[in-house]
Amino acid sequence: MRSLLLLLFVLWQPWPVAAAPENALQQLVSEGTAQFREGRLGQARKLFEQASERGLQSPSLHYNLGVVCYQLGDYDAASQWFARLLNGRDQALASYNLGLVALADERPDDAARWFRSILEAADEAPEKVLGLAERQLADLGEGPERASVQGGLSPQGYLSLGGGYDSNLSSTPEASASNDGGVYAELIAAGSLNYSLGRERWLTLDLVGFARRYAEDEDYDQQLLQLKLGGMQSWRRWIFGIRPVVSQSWLSGEQLETRWGGEWLARSQECLPGSDWGCDLRVSVEQIDGGKGYEAYDGQWYQGQLGLRRRFGVLELGARYRLELNDRQDLSEPEGFVSVSPTRHEWMLDARYRLKPGLVVGAEATLRHSRYGKPHVWIDPDSGEQVERRREDDLKSVGVMAELSLGQRWLVRQQWVFQHQDSRLRVYDYRRHGLVLSLEGVF
Repeated sequence: MRSLLLLLFVLWQPWPVAAAPENALQQLVSEGTAQFREGRLGQARKLFEQASERGLQSPSLHYNLGVVCYQLGDYDAASQWFARLLNGRDQALASYNLGLVALADERPDDAARWFRSILEAADEAPEKVLGLAERQLADLGEGPERASVQGGLSPQGYLSLGGGYDSNLSSTPEASASNDGGVYAELIAAGSLNYSLGRERWLTLDLVGFARRYAEDEDYDQQLLQLKLGGMQSWRRWIFGIRPVVSQSWLSGEQLETRWGGEWLARSQECLPGSDWGCDLRVSVEQIDGGKGYEAYDGQWYQGQLGLRRRFGVLELGARYRLELNDRQDLSEPEGFVSVSPTRHEWMLDARYRLKPGLVVGAEATLRHSRYGKPHVWIDPDSGEQVERRREDDLKSVGVMAELSLGQRWLVRQQWVFQHQDSRLRVYDYRRHGLVLSLEGVF
């Protein structure tokens, strides 16, 4: 599943323009506002700057100029205009926007300092600005600071509505592909709630729901519900957590797997002092109970993951290694044996490039090697003899995507993925490509 956490730059709409004594200046600002609303940002900036050069100085004009310069990608100018609001009643809003500018300019440390300054003066900041600053800090890996400051709750939400095409349907991960394609619709909804236990500790509750429905073959319909409840601790630039996990999945309306267990995690925007690499470490252990007809999946599942990420200007690079161990019951019958207990090694590289404000393109490549615990056993239909062979798979995957921001909270994402699996057991060989278009938002 694609990652459920997204960073969206949030800019408030321009304020109403303050009245000016000179009709000419007021006319310039009114025309600039009209140009802005119609998307002609360059013309709007010229009109606002003319009003400023001719003597009009007001918080609303400075704010409008900051917004326009931000959306034009002139981050130095945007910072200068927003900075003029720091000494007034709108200091919190100015600090928040300066943080957004720093994020867009690929300066996450500066952005975090601006967002933290809002929380340090929480009594003087509007509730909405506090919430936005806390959300940005959470995205930067610094935890729910506002909950710690105020002792309150910090909710967040994510929603994705999408549809796509899968060229080669399969049910469970161990099953062979069908060589049939299908169109589908999918829904992903996630929510997070944090509650402070002090300055450095908090509780977190995460709930995820996923549903995919195929237009022509309901045998491949999938659903998932997952709940995580745990405790988090911040220490210097690191965040640590332990979270119990419970999940339930369905295939074609029938119970597939019930999972329960826990995960330990650690993450930081600075792996080592002075390092520009961010880290994400996770260790998970789960007990699995298969539904009726899927008892072979009963057993345990273990996973360890290390992720690294770094920005180089408008380019962001990531790498991940994942080790997965399975100890399942497996499928044993008089006529043969099928293992569903693979050991998997997965390597992934990805890149994201910001073409311009609001438009990001990216690519990723993945290699996964799976080796199953015991050899498969079956009767050869031609010779009638018993065959015994261990299953090993190499799955190669490449994908490209584009994201277009639709204002404050929404974006459109288009993604194409191609997969090729080469297995020692030819029945598990397949080629597959998928295309999905989704509308995603954060709240």
